[in-house]
Amino acid sequence: MRTRRLAGAAASAVALGLLTAGPAMADDHGHRWGGDRPHGESWGSDDRADRGDRDRGASDRLRVTTAADSADTAPGDGRCADGSGACSLRAAVQEANALGGGTIELGKHTYALTLGGTGEDAAATGDLDVTGRVTIRGGGATVDARGLDRVFDVRPGASLRLEHATVTGGAAQGTGVPASGGGLLNAGTLHLEGSTVTGNTAVRAGGGIEASAGSSTTVHRSTLSDNATGAGPGNGGGLHLTGAGTVTVERSAVTGNTAAAEGGGLWNSADGTMTVDRSTVVGNAAGGAEATNGGGGLFNDGGELTVRRTEVRDNRADGAAGSGGGVLNDQGRLVVERSVLSGNSSSRAGGGVEANLGETVLDRTRLTGNTTGAAPGNGGGLHLTGAGTVTVERSAVTGNTAAAEGGGLWNSEPGTMTVTRTEIRDNRAPVGPDVFQDGNGTGFTVDGRTVPANGS
Repeated sequence: MRTRRLAGAAASAVALGLLTAGPAMADDHGHRWGGDRPHGESWGSDDRADRGDRDRGASDRLRVTTAADSADTAPGDGRCADGSGACSLRAAVQEANALGGGTIELGKHTYALTLGGTGEDAAATGDLDVTGRVTIRGGGATVDARGLDRVFDVRPGASLRLEHATVTGGAAQGTGVPASGGGLLNAGTLHLEGSTVTGNTAVRAGGGIEASAGSSTTVHRSTLSDNATGAGPGNGGGLHLTGAGTVTVERSAVTGNTAAAEGGGLWNSADGTMTVDRSTVVGNAAGGAEATNGGGGLFNDGGELTVRRTEVRDNRADGAAGSGGGVLNDQGRLVVERSVLSGNSSSRAGGGVEANLGETVLDRTRLTGNTTGAAPGNGGGLHLTGAGTVTVERSAVTGNTAAAEGGGLWNSEPGTMTVTRTEIRDNRAPVGPDVFQDGNGTGFTVDGRTVPANGS
């Protein structure tokens, strides 16, 4: 988060998604190991399955046989076995790490983390540290940290592919960077496939996922829901990117996440590249009180943010001067293509989109039914602050509402806003119901015609 002085009132928006879960698995002998068992008991019918030895047909496969949280007795010996001979999720992660990687298979159970401890990155206590190239096939499993720690920590140079699993109950506590990534902290490569990250918290940033500098994060056919950040500073309720990394969210849902300051759903860094494609960003909220805070659905802190074929709906920037109910582009480059931004709201400006300087492009996009409150309440659909540029092409700006000026589009005095082949109608505001040019500016044109200043 960066606190800046704004030249006027401001706004930004974007969103679409899905998700699935997989079946319980069977071992090589056809025995179901995904069925119900009391917590802590092992699954499997032969000694090899009970010991959690690696499958002889797939030397890197580790089958978890107990829901208990227990450590491996000898990581790297080729056997996943705790003190009782069972293979726990923690023991499997330790063994895979020691061997440089592997595939871990879970059943449709809840695996609760109960071994407390800090100050180590070997997955022996607290969160599950990933230091190798690990794939976890969840089969509908839930991994619940129960507030003990975050759930997974992907270390630099490592990778985690998580399939058909739910990550919940994670808590990143303390101060600074360690207080980031309640569900997952990724400093390497992370791929979520058909998975859910829900109900996690972080004090600093990334209630669901924190992606560190140099990382690569992919969220595919997955859901980030009901995650939250605290106030230190409180950015990226669903996902937060720090530094020069890449994030791709595809065919996924980002719903019901909250951030104390910025980016209720997703937050992109100044050096980051984030792409949201064929997804939904719905019902997220950012509560920052300053004019540069907000971005209820998405926040772009100076980086490259691309939104394609996505629905950004019913997000809120509800702080005292919060801007950009759907999207806030703060001095970066935002491109929204073939998307719908609807029903978003902000307190200050830009019910749908707030652009503070930078470059903002809307192409073949619908901006409809967005609103701003009365603080001061400008740019119901889109608001540009300062000497930025906005291009709206082959789009529709309809049914948006501003409490003061520019129900549809609001351009700052030094700003440049170019609108072509776009439908603008049925927007509402006391002054300039459809379009508004602030001050003595002359940079607002619609199909080549200059919009008169001050709503005249």
